[in-house]
Amino acid sequence: MNAVIDAEVTPSAAPKSGSVQSAASAPAASAISTPRAGSTRDATKQGVFNASPGMPGLFRSHFDFMMARNFCAGGYGEGGAAGECFSTAHRIADGDVESWTVAWRDTAERVERLAKDCLRGGHDVSAREAFLRASMYWGSAFFYLAPTDPRHREMYMRHRSCFRQAARLFSPAIEPVSIPYENGKTLPGYFMRTVGADGPRPTVMIITGGDGTCEELYFWGGGAAAVRRGYNAFLWEGPGQVGAYTLDPELTYRPDWEVPTRYAVDYVLSREDVDPERLALSGHSMGGYFAPRAAAYEKRLTAVIANSLLPEWKPAAMVLMGFDPGEPYGTDLESRVNLSDMMIKWFATQIKVRMGSGGDSVAAFFDKCGAYSLAGLEGKITCPLLSIAGEAEGPLMLATGHQFYEKLICPKAEHVVSLVEGGEAHCTMNNPSLKHQIEFDWLDDVFKNNTT
Repeated sequence: MNAVIDAEVTPSAAPKSGSVQSAASAPAASAISTPRAGSTRDATKQGVFNASPGMPGLFRSHFDFMMARNFCAGGYGEGGAAGECFSTAHRIADGDVESWTVAWRDTAERVERLAKDCLRGGHDVSAREAFLRASMYWGSAFFYLAPTDPRHREMYMRHRSCFRQAARLFSPAIEPVSIPYENGKTLPGYFMRTVGADGPRPTVMIITGGDGTCEELYFWGGGAAAVRRGYNAFLWEGPGQVGAYTLDPELTYRPDWEVPTRYAVDYVLSREDVDPERLALSGHSMGGYFAPRAAAYEKRLTAVIANSLLPEWKPAAMVLMGFDPGEPYGTDLESRVNLSDMMIKWFATQIKVRMGSGGDSVAAFFDKCGAYSLAGLEGKITCPLLSIAGEAEGPLMLATGHQFYEKLICPKAEHVVSLVEGGEAHCTMNNPSLKHQIEFDWLDDVFKNNTT
C-alpha cells in the first residue's frame, strides 16, 4: 500500500489528470480529489483510500476500498459477483474487522461448495468461475487478520487452493510455478499463456505491493487482460509479500528488489514461449517502488509500469502509522501508535512484521523503511516507463511520483486517471478495464519496435 501526506501541491508539482503524457508534456494543474458528500474524509488531506465518486459508498472505513476490489474483480466475468458482494456487505458492521472476516468467510465457504458441486457434475466452466469467486472472497476474509491469527494462514490456503482448482480448468491451464530463489527457497507464481499462440510471445511480469497475492493479480493486476491481448502473463510474489511470507515467514521484504526480480526473470526467460525482447514488469501499490527499482538494475526488462510510482517508502509508512513525516521522531513512539485505527493496526501487524521488524521499535522500523528509496536511480532506469496514478490518491502522492518521473531520462509516459473517468482510486482499483487499456495500449506501442 501507499499513502499520501498532507501537503499543498503547486501546479508544477503534480501532473494533469485524464491522459497519457509523453516526456515532453508539461503538467498544467494539480489533481486534487473531492470528498464524497457526507464523508468524514477530506480527499485533499487523507491517505490514498479516499472516499470519491467512483467508489461503492457502502462503508465509511477502508472496507469501501476492499468492496471495490471485489466488485471490479468481476470485470472479466470470473471475479466478485455484485449480488454476492452486496449480500455480504449487509452482514458487516462498518469498521468491525471480526464481522468483516466472518461475513466473507461464510460467503467464501458457500461459493466454494457451489464450485465443488459444479465440478462433480462435470460443469467445468461453472466450477472454474465459482472457484475464482471463492478465491477472491477468501482473500477478503483473511485480509485484516494478523499473521499470528491461525485463521490467517488457514484462509490464505483456501484462497490459494480455490485459485489452483480454477487454474486447472483453463485452456491452456494456468501453470503454478515455484521460482528458485536464494538458499534453497522458492517464490510463488503462475504462468498464463494466451490461447492458440505459437512461438515466443510478449510477456508481462506482474507483482503486487503490500497487501495482495499473486492469485488476485489474475483479476485486477492484468493477468486475464494480458492473455486476451496475446500476451503471456507471469503473476508472482517476492519476499515479504502476502503469499510468499505466509508460506515461508523467513522471506521478508528487502529494498534491493532487483535480486528477487533476477530470479524471476531467469525463470521467465528459460521458457521457449517468451520473447526476450518484449518483457515488461508491472508493479502495483508498493510495487510502484519495487518495479522501477528492479528496472534500474535488471537490464533484461524492456519496459516497466508503476501504478502508483512510489519513490520513497518511509514517508508513506509514517503516514500509515499515523505520524507526520515532516516532523522529527524520537525513539519512544509506541505509545502514540493508535491501534484502535483499523489501518494503523493492519500496518503494524502486517507490513511491519513482513519487513522483518516485528520486534523492532517503531523508530527502528521507520529507519529501515528509509532504505526503500529510488533517489539517485533516475539515470539508471533506461527502458521505457509508464507511470499511472488515480486522482483520488491525493496531492502529495501525485506530486512525489511526478517529481521523480520528471527526472527520468528514459522514454516515458504518465497518466493520472481522473474522477470523471471513474478510475481515480488507488491503483485504479475501481476501473481495472480502463487501467488495462492504458497499460496494454502503451505496451503495444512500446513493443512495436521490439519485435523479433
